[in-house]
Amino acid sequence: MNFTNEVKISLKREYALCANAIGFYKKAIKEFEQKYHLTTHTFLKKFEAGQMGDDADYFDWYSFAKLLAQWQKTQSAIRSAVR
Repeated sequence: MNFTNEVKISLKREYALCANAIGFYKKAIKEFEQKYHLTTHTFLKKFEAGQMGDDADYFDWYSFAKLLAQWQKTQSAIRSAVR
């Protein structure tokens, strides 16, 4: 695929934004994993099954995990587009 210079610059900027967001969410998720001694995978299974309760941290953790996945998907799409 052939992109104009402006599009290339925009994609690089968006890719960097994705990388920053991914870093932020990974760090936050790691803190939750350490605090609650659970992997995110285990947490998500328990949370979605209603076994974790209504603590605000749990809703943040759940949201961060879902947002991380979305940012990773976006970054992957950008990577594929510029190849």
